Amino acid sequence: MRHSKDLGDRRHERIEYRRPGFIIPSPDAPWLECFILDVSASGICIEVGALAIPKVFGVAFNAHGTVIRVCYVAWRRGELIGASYLSAKQLRECQQRYVDPRLQKLPA
Repeated sequence: MRHSKDLGDRRHERIEYRRPGFIIPSPDAPWLECFILDVSASGICIEVGALAIPKVFGVAFNAHGTVIRVCYVAWRRGELIGASYLSAKQLRECQQRYVDPRLQKLPA
């Protein structure tokens, strides 16, 4: 565990977690196994291998799905992803901005 004086530019202390978890790419998609390296009050660092991960996704901290956070990818370095947690308000704003390309009119 890091001490608060070692945080550098970070606002929140990271806590080593080092346990398996699950990525939830979309509500209807199958869950994908991942490894949660550390957590903080504002985000998470996870190992996902070569999996393609959407910009916004859910993370389940256990197989029962009793602890789930919605996240967005802040950075990716190889097999590691750093993600920030989304609030309900931020999630609504993301959904309002997103327009499914399949619903767009094709040029005539």
